[in-house]
Amino acid sequence: MRAGLMRFVRWIVLLLLLAPPSAAHAQATARVTAEENFRRDPNGTQLASVMPGAELSVVAEQGGWVQVELAGWIWAPSVGATSRDGFDLSVRATGGENLRARPNGAIVARLLEGCLLERLGASASGSWIQVRRLGWLWRASLEMSGAAAAGGQPVAPAGGEAGAHESPVITAVSPLVVHATPDGDTVATFQQGAQAQVLGRTGDWIRIRLDGWVYGPAALDSALNLADTGDLTPAQLRADPARYRGALVRWRVQFISLRRAERARSDFEEGEPFIHARGAAGDAGFVYLAVPDDLLPIAESLQPLDYVTVVGRVRTGRSQLLGSPVIDLTDIEKEAASN
Repeated sequence: MRAGLMRFVRWIVLLLLLAPPSAAHAQATARVTAEENFRRDPNGTQLASVMPGAELSVVAEQGGWVQVELAGWIWAPSVGATSRDGFDLSVRATGGENLRARPNGAIVARLLEGCLLERLGASASGSWIQVRRLGWLWRASLEMSGAAAAGGQPVAPAGGEAGAHESPVITAVSPLVVHATPDGDTVATFQQGAQAQVLGRTGDWIRIRLDGWVYGPAALDSALNLADTGDLTPAQLRADPARYRGALVRWRVQFISLRRAERARSDFEEGEPFIHARGAAGDAGFVYLAVPDDLLPIAESLQPLDYVTVVGRVRTGRSQLLGSPVIDLTDIEKEAASN
């Protein structure tokens, strides 16, 4: 009862914020220009990281901060029920979970473990849940439109004009310390000669993105869920599908075809793209690989009988229709053509 009342009060407050005479504010939107922290309060606890290009509805502004509504779809096994602070769900997946624009669609944000959410609905299969959360973003990392734009000008990435497609790259001329925030904790050392993509700039500080690898046994808790990646076989998944749901796998498979799911395939959303493949981990059976929007161009470039290495997470170890594993892809590595 108390949780429902608190949720009702939050909705009333939101409606008051959006109602006339501030009706123009209802059309205000914010486009994220650089990956940015999504916080519970201005400069408060981080709840998520929002991806560049995400467009969010503006609720309010306070100083250099903008309150926005973050909404999308999350994989159902990664959340659990809660009544804390009037919310419905909490992210339970170790290391957090992606928030997507639609089921298995483009990634909008990365929600941190423990992030509280409001439930809005669910997909037909029940594998995806639609959620929302209000939070705050740093205004300098946003391009504002509508009524909100009057308070400031859109911010272009450092070294380029607003709307540029390519972010600049910097090369370290001497070792640099990488901070979580300006004057914040040290998170890495940027060695001389190393390069990084520039995401934005504020004053003397430049925000960068680094991609790299760490040695699993030295990564402690952050790598525990990856320990069995590549060793798990389709036969193991079929034998005990409930046990391995959500496990990470890395397989070399032979591409057969790219298809769109029909309504009869209850383990997929209708129309969802997936790869039909065989040969995973030496297994003679078939596997089905759900393809997110960001990997669809790679999947479309594959030819029948091509071998590729795929990385993904187990949606189900045994599909209802054909009894084969279904994997949610996170990466596709094409093999170099042999001469």
